[in-house]
Amino acid sequence: MNFKTIFLIFGVVFRFGHGASEEVMACLRQERSRVENPSQTIVNVVAENPAYLHCSVPPDAEHEIAWTRVSDGAILTAGNRTFTRDPRWQVSKKSANIWVLNLRRAEHQDSGCYLCEINDKHNTVYAVYLKVLDPPLPSPASLQKKSTRLMANMSGDEVVLNCTVTSTDKTDDDIDVVWTRDGTTINFNNTEKYILKVKRDAGVVIETMRIRKATMEDDGNYACEHSQQKASQIVHINITVILTASIL
Repeated sequence: MNFKTIFLIFGVVFRFGHGASEEVMACLRQERSRVENPSQTIVNVVAENPAYLHCSVPPDAEHEIAWTRVSDGAILTAGNRTFTRDPRWQVSKKSANIWVLNLRRAEHQDSGCYLCEINDKHNTVYAVYLKVLDPPLPSPASLQKKSTRLMANMSGDEVVLNCTVTSTDKTDDDIDVVWTRDGTTINFNNTEKYILKVKRDAGVVIETMRIRKATMEDDGNYACEHSQQKASQIVHINITVILTASIL
């Protein structure tokens, strides 16, 4: 172990302190690099949601990368090829030097250590620990008479998000929905990017938002909200778009 490796390990300890478990620390100690991994090294995701593990390749590294699962030594991907039969796993190249290991729907057994191995002259290895969490307990808002859910799919080059707000009071016409992306209200005046259509019928409001000519620049956490009811959707755009909704 050289001085640089020792420095990086102590850097990990400094960043995460004693709050990180020994299992997590054992994972991160497998990192071998001249520079610290600029991407997130601990990824927390709620079960049934997608997970994204990033690997930032040094700018001067023009070599393929491979993702390996430490628990069984399985090679999941190499370059842009997937080697696992589990269809939930995919790999994508988000930019010139960022490779993303995509997990469509995380399950508890997916928790563990993953290595991004770069075939350069330094044999660089970055470690990422994935922790799959239990869904949060229902909030008091979820027990109210209104419910909100958000679903998404791809139509051509558009992402289509359908937000449905249902009230047990069929005469309730006071249902106003607010749309946000990463916590910021969406500007529907930008009709070149967003189209919104609304349908109302007996206590049910269905709002459909279309994101036109969707690219990776439109990645984000989209949400529709009414009163204290909120449904969110992580959108990650690749050649194939896989979306899983979650209700908060």
